[in-house]
Amino acid sequence: MSKRPRMPFPKPLSGLVRESLVGLGLAERLREAEIWRVWPDVVGAALACRAQPVRIINGTLTVAVSSAPWMQELRFMTAMMKEKLNTCLGDEVVREIVLKAGRVDKPTVEAPEEVTAAQPLTPQQSALIETEAAAIEDPETRQAFIELMQASIKQSR
Repeated sequence: MSKRPRMPFPKPLSGLVRESLVGLGLAERLREAEIWRVWPDVVGAALACRAQPVRIINGTLTVAVSSAPWMQELRFMTAMMKEKLNTCLGDEVVREIVLKAGRVDKPTVEAPEEVTAAQPLTPQQSALIETEAAAIEDPETRQAFIELMQASIKQSR
């Protein structure tokens, strides 16, 4: 009985996945899909709000542009955008950029987190608010005025 050949060293999972994608012909499509992820970094936030990639077919990237003036401006920048995209993607994925008028969705902007904690009002500020609120007869309106003044002073800090 002969010995079976020694098993080769195990391959990393990332290598196996890459080989499988190449075998299925999906590696190129995944590289093309990276365009949507890197677009804001490549063109900048101001331009990404006015122009967005729509599709890529056979190396031709179609970009929707929000208005005619921006389309005119971008016509002068297509070569630079193509070069930056291909550099970022590590291969010549984009061979041509076609600009089309279209609807451009506004990117979602995350609200900045509150960094400072609310500080209590000073006794002088509280006294000023109470003095001003004393002239208001309706208790509900007086309470709303007090809350508004407190929030305003805290916000101005």
